[in-house]
Amino acid sequence: MLKAIKIRIYPNENQVAYINKQLGCCRYVYNRCLEFRKSSYEKDKTSVSATEAIHHIVTLKIDNEWLKEVNSKVLQQSVRDMNKAYKNFFDGKCGYPRFKSKHDSYQSCRFPKDAFSGIKGNRITLITDLKNILFKCSRKDEKYLNRHQDKVSSITLSKDCTDAFHLSVLIDQPQGERPKADKAVGIDLGIKDFVIASNGEVFENLHLKKHEKNRLRRLQRQLSKKTVGSNNRNRARKRLAKLHKKITNRKLHYIHQVTNTLINENQVIGMEDLNVKGMAKNHKLAESVMEMNFGEFRRILKYKALWYGRQLVFVNRFYPSSKTCHYCGYIKKDLSLSDREWICPQCGKVIDRDYNASQNIRDEALRIIGLSSPEYTLADYPTMDDRLGDKALKSSDRMKQETNVFNELH
Repeated sequence: MLKAIKIRIYPNENQVAYINKQLGCCRYVYNRCLEFRKSSYEKDKTSVSATEAIHHIVTLKIDNEWLKEVNSKVLQQSVRDMNKAYKNFFDGKCGYPRFKSKHDSYQSCRFPKDAFSGIKGNRITLITDLKNILFKCSRKDEKYLNRHQDKVSSITLSKDCTDAFHLSVLIDQPQGERPKADKAVGIDLGIKDFVIASNGEVFENLHLKKHEKNRLRRLQRQLSKKTVGSNNRNRARKRLAKLHKKITNRKLHYIHQVTNTLINENQVIGMEDLNVKGMAKNHKLAESVMEMNFGEFRRILKYKALWYGRQLVFVNRFYPSSKTCHYCGYIKKDLSLSDREWICPQCGKVIDRDYNASQNIRDEALRIIGLSSPEYTLADYPTMDDRLGDKALKSSDRMKQETNVFNELH
C-alpha cells in the first residue's frame, strides 16, 4: 500500500532557481510531447507509443540546449505522466489531457526513485543540485521518513500559488494495523452541523471561511485595483492566496480530526453517497456546501478506512433517511428542508431530522453488508425520548478543542 507524506521544504536561492528551471523544463517537455502525440494522430491517424513519446525528448534537446541543464530522469517522468493521462482519457477515466501553463497556480514535477538520494534528520537530498534541503513536518512523520527512506517509490515536487515549495514523498508500506472496534455508526452530513453521528455526537460547522469573509473581501478589492502585470498586483495576489491557503489548512485539520475519531471508535461506518456536484448547483446552498468540503471529507475517510481495516458503506443517495421514522418506519413524504424536527403521525415520536437520518443510515449500512445490529453495541445509544429530558445530541469534545485552536489562530 502506498502512503504519501507531504512536507514543506526551504531551499536556498540557488536551489530555488534550479527548481523553477526544472519545473519550467518539465512543463515545456510535457506540452511538446503532448502536441507531438496529438499532431501525429491528426495528420495520419497514427498513435504514438509511450516509448516514442519519451524518445522525442532527444529531438527537443537538439533544438533547445537549455533542456540539458536539468535532470533528464525528471523530464522522462513528466512524459510518462503525460502518457498515463493520455491512457486514462481513452479508458474513460478523465478528460483529454490539457496543456500546462506557467500561469497555473499549482506547478509540479515528479522525481522517480532513482532520482532520490536520502534523508538525514530534517534534511533531504534529491539530486546533486538539490541536496541537504531543510524540510519541516511533524516529529512523527520525520521519524517515519528517516526509518522508511529505503521504501520511497517517488517524490513529487510542487509549488503553490504562494510560491511555497512542498515535497510529497510516496512510500510503499504495509497496511496499517489498528485494534478491531465493536461499534457501528451512521453519519449524516449537513450544513448547520458538519457531521451528525448516530451515537448522538455532533461535529459542528466551524464556518472558517465565513469568519474571514470581511478580510477576503478587502484583499480581493485591493487586488482588483492593481495594474495587471505589476509587482504590486503580484504582492496583493500572494496576500489573498495565503489567506485562502490558511483557511484550507484549518479545514483540512478539522476534517482529519473528525475522520480520525470515526475511524478509531467504529468498525463499520455508514454514510450517504452524496452528489456533491449536483448539490453545488443549488445557488442557495452552493457556498455552504463547498465550504464544508464534503468531497474531501469522503476521500479522506475512504482511504483511512482502507488503511486501518474499517468498513465504509455508502448508502444510496435516494434512500429516504430523513423522511423515515426510525421507530416505526413511517415515511413522511411531504418533509421539507426547513423542517428540522417533526412529529411522527403514526407513533407520535418527536423526530430530529439529522439524528434520525444518521440512525437510519447506520441500520441501512448494516443491512447492505449483511450484518445484524446485535453484533455491535447499538443499544446504549441515546433515544429521542432521552432527548426530551437531557439533550441526547451532544457537541463533540474534539470540536470544542478545535474551536479553542481556532480562536488562538484567529
